[in-house]
Amino acid sequence: MIMKKFLFPSDELVKIDNISFFDQCVLLFLESKGSHSSSKPLGFTHIKSQESYISKMPPKKGKQAQAAGKKKDNVDKTFGMKNKNRSTKVQKYIKQVQSQSDPKKEEMRLKKLEEKKRREAEEAERRALFNPVADQRVRAGVDPKSMVCALFKLGNCNKGAKCKFSHDLNVGRRMEKKDLYQDTRSEKENDTMDNWDEEKLRKVILSKHGNPKTTTDKVCKYFIEAVENGKYGWFWICPNGGDKCMYRHSLPEGFVLKTNEQKRLERESLEKQPKITLEEFIETERGKLDKSKLTPITIANFAQWKKDHVIAKINAEKKLSSKRKPTGREIILKMSAENKSFETDNADMPDDVTQGSAWDLTEFTDALKKADHQDDGGIKDYGDGSNPTFDIKKANSATLA
Repeated sequence: MIMKKFLFPSDELVKIDNISFFDQCVLLFLESKGSHSSSKPLGFTHIKSQESYISKMPPKKGKQAQAAGKKKDNVDKTFGMKNKNRSTKVQKYIKQVQSQSDPKKEEMRLKKLEEKKRREAEEAERRALFNPVADQRVRAGVDPKSMVCALFKLGNCNKGAKCKFSHDLNVGRRMEKKDLYQDTRSEKENDTMDNWDEEKLRKVILSKHGNPKTTTDKVCKYFIEAVENGKYGWFWICPNGGDKCMYRHSLPEGFVLKTNEQKRLERESLEKQPKITLEEFIETERGKLDKSKLTPITIANFAQWKKDHVIAKINAEKKLSSKRKPTGREIILKMSAENKSFETDNADMPDDVTQGSAWDLTEFTDALKKADHQDDGGIKDYGDGSNPTFDIKKANSATLA
């Protein structure tokens, strides 16, 4: 139902219900021609705002065009192609068609890819700055030069040639094949230490011993002696257990390999240096001391010092003897000191006896014999019973007494 209100020239409200489309056209025509007797033209007037035309708007053409475009984009242009999932060439062609069909999607994909690469680069830079590389470790028996330095990969190694790890990125990829038609042992036998320099020596040590597990930082003395004497080589074996030696078989920091000519010059320079005796050395060292803080030694103060030293020693011995029981030697010395007739009775004896280096132990042995034969109450060792020595009568008399 369509309800409309019109205002006629007679200023009377006329309500028209169920007006048809034909009637609307007639009214519009009359209004446009002005055929009404009134001077005022006939027109439509809305009585109230809530009583408006009820109509349905047609769809816009722009949205229809967009919808049609979307439908066209959704069409699979590769429909009906064979070997989609088998041939790599077909898959490349499909990707190319998909990228050409929607340039906006391809642009968004490239932007996302660039953003992902940028985030990965920032994360790698952050890890390099705030997460330093852990200490690179080498297993026992492995040459460190066969491994690429982890810091060098990141561009942070400042050691250069002094780094024990390799700075060659291709060191792990290349490997020299061994010639099976030649015996290299004869070459090593002829390659002696006389023709080596310091760099060659360090390489041989590293390749021969690797990185052995040690329990100390001390360098093996046999290893140093062999290097200094020119006896070290490919077939040298450590006398301290060979490869099981607990000491390090590597040159210490700052070691310089000397040639035979340098050793000869050093020997000649030592021979040319002036030689002094021990007494001269002591006198020169005494002359270096500060005499203002020291007391010069004379015969008088030396005798006084010796006397005080003897008295202090005697007092210390007395104090120590009062706390513990005297030993056998101390008892004998005390007895000999108390025996006043010792010197007169032994006047005809040799000098070593009179001077105290020989002793008369008769009294001491007699005292030991008396102690061994002292009565012990009749109780003796039973033994195994084959030779009884227990005297019952003697034991009973001892107990009754």
